Amino acid sequence: MKRKKKAAEPAAKRRRPRGRDGELVGDGDLISKLPDDILGTIISLLPTKDGARTPAISRRWRPLWRSSPLNIDGALSLCSNAYKRFSVVSRILADHPGPARRFRFHHIRLHKDKKRHAEEAAQVENWFHSRALDKLRELDISFEFLGYEPRKLYPLPPSVFRLASLLVATISFCEFPNQIVPSMSFPTLKQLTLFRVFICEDVFRGVLSACNVLESLELEDICDANCSRLGISSKSLRSVSLCACFSGKGELFIEDAPLLERLLLPCPGAGGDTVG
Repeated sequence: MKRKKKAAEPAAKRRRPRGRDGELVGDGDLISKLPDDILGTIISLLPTKDGARTPAISRRWRPLWRSSPLNIDGALSLCSNAYKRFSVVSRILADHPGPARRFRFHHIRLHKDKKRHAEEAAQVENWFHSRALDKLRELDISFEFLGYEPRKLYPLPPSVFRLASLLVATISFCEFPNQIVPSMSFPTLKQLTLFRVFICEDVFRGVLSACNVLESLELEDICDANCSRLGISSKSLRSVSLCACFSGKGELFIEDAPLLERLLLPCPGAGGDTVG
């Protein structure tokens, strides 16, 4: 009695496709078959926490996160605990070699206990010394009031002034130092927004002089009592926007801005500013 021949299995079942790393790829996993540069772009568009998890997908994905441009967003989605977010951001910056495109962290809140506060302040200072941020393009940071001294703004970390590759910067709810490093330079910065910051006139002038290609400047609620008069001097500035520029009565002078095309003033009654 002749044995029946076993029917041949479909070719697709016999040979499953393999990825570049030799790992089997299911028919439904079309994303893993994409080129590295496209996968890197996908990872860079994901929320920070999700992007950091992609190495767990498969061996194919393991090296991609570290080689993809980094976008850090310290939102609640990164970590619901405001204080634990410091260590999460520090770990990401330590694990990722960069470059980072964007660093966004609103309402940076340090612990009210002075010892914990000092530890977290050191972490924040170290963030901007990280090699991953050496080529940072966009910065958007704001702080909470100091927990152990109500209504006092947090001092802006000096390491922020080393971010020479910035294109766009938004800095809010903090106090600028009374002196800045003379060698400070932002040769590519085009947009600068300052909201609810303490900054003295000399430092303000120094910041503007360090921005050789600055085109847009937005000021809102500059609240240092000693900074009731600001002078704007910039050879490249094209747009200045003021929104209740001073928390009290203040004066702002356009001293030297030959390329200025647009001056946006606050609505009547929005503040006691004088523009000259």
